Amino acid sequence: MARPTRKTTRGTAPPAEPTPRLGVVMRFAPQAAGSGIRQMESGGLRVASSSDFRSAPAVPNDFDGADAQYFERFGIAIVRREGERLKTLLEHAMEQNVVTGMRPERMYRVLGGPSAAAEAAAGDLLAGAATILDRDYLRGYRDGVVHLIDRLLAGESADGTPAAARFDESSVTWGLEAVLAPLSPLTGAGIRVAVLDTGFDHTHPDFRGRPITKKLFASRSSPDDVHGHGTHCVGTACGPLRPAGVPRYGIAHESHIFAGKVLGDDGFGTDRSVIAGMDWAVEQGCQVISLSLGAATSLGDQPNDDYEQIGQACLDAGTIVIAASGNESERPRVIAPVGSPANASTVMAVGAVDRRFRPAWFSCGGMNPGQEVDLAAPGVDILSSLPGGRHARFQGTSMAAPHVSGVAALIAQSDPKYRGWSLWARLLQLVRPLRAAARDVGKGLLQAPRP
Repeated sequence: MARPTRKTTRGTAPPAEPTPRLGVVMRFAPQAAGSGIRQMESGGLRVASSSDFRSAPAVPNDFDGADAQYFERFGIAIVRREGERLKTLLEHAMEQNVVTGMRPERMYRVLGGPSAAAEAAAGDLLAGAATILDRDYLRGYRDGVVHLIDRLLAGESADGTPAAARFDESSVTWGLEAVLAPLSPLTGAGIRVAVLDTGFDHTHPDFRGRPITKKLFASRSSPDDVHGHGTHCVGTACGPLRPAGVPRYGIAHESHIFAGKVLGDDGFGTDRSVIAGMDWAVEQGCQVISLSLGAATSLGDQPNDDYEQIGQACLDAGTIVIAASGNESERPRVIAPVGSPANASTVMAVGAVDRRFRPAWFSCGGMNPGQEVDLAAPGVDILSSLPGGRHARFQGTSMAAPHVSGVAALIAQSDPKYRGWSLWARLLQLVRPLRAAARDVGKGLLQAPRP
């Protein structure tokens, strides 16, 4: 049977990819960064430190005129200057083992969103039908059809996998019900959750009165979330207990929200913006960093050593980094490998499952050795907040990652010992085994802590 909507429902039908000025990412050897920076400065490069912008509401585009930005915490620098002199400097640093790695700066993008075609069609249909039929009648009709389909399936689909669970979304979304968030007495109070994405609409009425800290890192971008993806992800991880007019969709509803806009209005960002956002989140004392962004990898690719080093520094500081595994698969025909930065062993990779607890057709898997999916969470048909006081259903591994981030905040609240690596270990303990291969869902479906 044809699936005409597949090309648009990943939430990754992005606009034409922008072409900003990209640089070179340099990774310094331990204890050698100081001498490396001095070499760069003596060679005529102006180097800005990440600490130079900590009190600023935004990190200036192109490092405020500097040729390079250095992230002391991570031992990483991003150089934007071109030319033969830079090449000579870098080669000399490599020869002296001051620099252990160099690579071109990469672009990253959102890993979730609605189907534009389906969303428009649904909106037109609802608008037309609502003028003719009573909404309660439509809801009853929908529920009756769903119930009939469940009965016909008789508990299993044709391929033997579980039928869609009968989630009642009158009070909570199916995603929250699947991870057992409503059964947990924990709220995320006192925990700082950083969602690094396309920004956040802090004026959304569902978040009135919440502690919210925002900062802009994306180049050539407005400070607000005009894309919508970031507000949706914040909603799942940290949304309210009792939103108006929709079921509960947020997990850590008393957490402190740190919204870093590392992806621009078009949904794209660079290593500079992503790393700068991670550095800021650690500086702010966030216990959880949620990354619903990534770049595709290929079979045979190695993990990005830069993010291995960055993830380790975050864990050592008591901060866990949770990232979407990627949306490049076309299951069952193609299973794509986990993308970057989720494929780093120091970053927790999250796969997406649907209502049958099967791997979502788009969700990436552990196809490269040592680059595994760590666990899974709901990522299909996920209701959450959008800018302008709105709500909508998105899908993607972008939607799965904030489920994990929200539960991580609950665990972190339960005991101060759950920080960094210990929080990572606890997350992997609180799982429900699934029938799917570990390659696709890791240890299984995450479950919220209960009494």
